Amino acid sequence: MKSIACVVALSVVGSPAFAETDAQPHTSPNGKVSIINIGDTAQPDHYFQIRSDDGHVLISSNAYQGLTAGSFAMAIRWSQDSHFVAFSVQTSGPYVRDTFIYSTLTNSILMLPTEDDDHQTTPIRWHTANMLVIETRSPIGGKADHDTYSYRRTIRLTDPPIHHETVYTTKPVRR
Repeated sequence: MKSIACVVALSVVGSPAFAETDAQPHTSPNGKVSIINIGDTAQPDHYFQIRSDDGHVLISSNAYQGLTAGSFAMAIRWSQDSHFVAFSVQTSGPYVRDTFIYSTLTNSILMLPTEDDDHQTTPIRWHTANMLVIETRSPIGGKADHDTYSYRRTIRLTDPPIHHETVYTTKPVRR
């Protein structure tokens, strides 16, 4: 009985509860491009890659200026026509996340800006092939108090060159 308890205790203590892995490729609807998270969040060197169907690395977050190494692509949402993929990436500190758009046509990335300092911005869904709904929640993490809020924006994308326009913003909802 003691040996079973020891094994259970070691397996719980030896593996951080907050670690995440995501070995499943997130492939575009047309099957030509995938986002692949590599490593696990318990290690400082985890990252993601955007790859073509033949395995060629188009973009690697650990080598791309503007993307933080040590971050997974989360909330990955492909447009219906496979032209764009939206994803959320940790950009500074443990709680701040921004939404990025990758264009398969021009092999370029665009960060969607926000007015908020302490925030998490996440892609929610594609409304059409070039219109994306994103949500911003703020403040997040250790700075959060009773005055938290969220709002959504609808973004229209054009490419080339990759460009965005906010066409609608909801009123902030206090939580």
